[in-house]
Amino acid sequence: MARAAKYHMPYARVVICLMEREIHPAALDVPWIDDVILAKDLGIPRFEGSIFKYSLLEGVTSIKPAFLRLLFDRYPEEMNVVFMDTDIIAYAPYDDLLAALEHHEILLTPHRIEPNDDPLGYLQHGVFNTGFLALRRSEEAMRFLEWWGQRLYSYCYYHAPFFVDQKWVDLAPALFNVTVWKHPGYNVAAWNLHERCRKIVREENGRYWLDNNVPFVCYHYSGLHGMLQYCMSEWIPDRGNPLYRLLQLYLEEMDVMGKEELSKIPWSYDYYLDGTPVTVQERKAYGSNIEAFESGRDPFGSREGDGGI
Repeated sequence: MARAAKYHMPYARVVICLMEREIHPAALDVPWIDDVILAKDLGIPRFEGSIFKYSLLEGVTSIKPAFLRLLFDRYPEEMNVVFMDTDIIAYAPYDDLLAALEHHEILLTPHRIEPNDDPLGYLQHGVFNTGFLALRRSEEAMRFLEWWGQRLYSYCYYHAPFFVDQKWVDLAPALFNVTVWKHPGYNVAAWNLHERCRKIVREENGRYWLDNNVPFVCYHYSGLHGMLQYCMSEWIPDRGNPLYRLLQLYLEEMDVMGKEELSKIPWSYDYYLDGTPVTVQERKAYGSNIEAFESGRDPFGSREGDGGI
């Protein structure tokens, strides 16, 4: 993600947030990353208590608004912040998006921009995919981040009705000055490959184009070893389509960058400070124990020690 962003937008500042106790050396040895921030340094009140109740996916998504707010605070000269999941690859500069931010404050990308026969996806996962969004420095954007962060602090669960951070954002257009960013070349992903406007129709000099001369800008490789490849074969049966070559190049690059080794590193917040694993039952028990949270003790201390359950 960082390499592609820097290649197409060398003027961009790439900042990564890690939900770990310490920064792994591998994150410090990436020439395309300008800064690495630990989630515990985002200024979230009672941080350890706020994430103890969450799984890895829940915990990572719960801190998104705080991360975006910190970026605006840390880099006061920057007017725009574009958030991307790390499995999103840019294939062109974000010129259209940056132009839109000249006139809009909050850009959200819907999962789909064409009707289809399966509306249940919206009900389960939300209207918008929050793996990609863009904000312009403004009071409205700050109000949105504050509102979103307050809800994720306590209710960023995977199970219904929340689907981590996404279903809350369904309410945002009614409460904030939100622009629905419907450019078909952005956040192309498994869940919208069935849309006729999303398919690459040609490649010219390293640039990819959709129908009607619309640029193909970024691809979201979510569901890499299941949903994505199934949807590609289902909706784009032509194996000569450039998406298949881009997928193969992405897989090869991840191997070169050490995915096999790095993916074996355990999540540090899956363990108490003494190294004992935290169980799912303990997370659930803590999430329903308001008294334990309000005590202010670090629940990761130990099972039987400081902050134990």
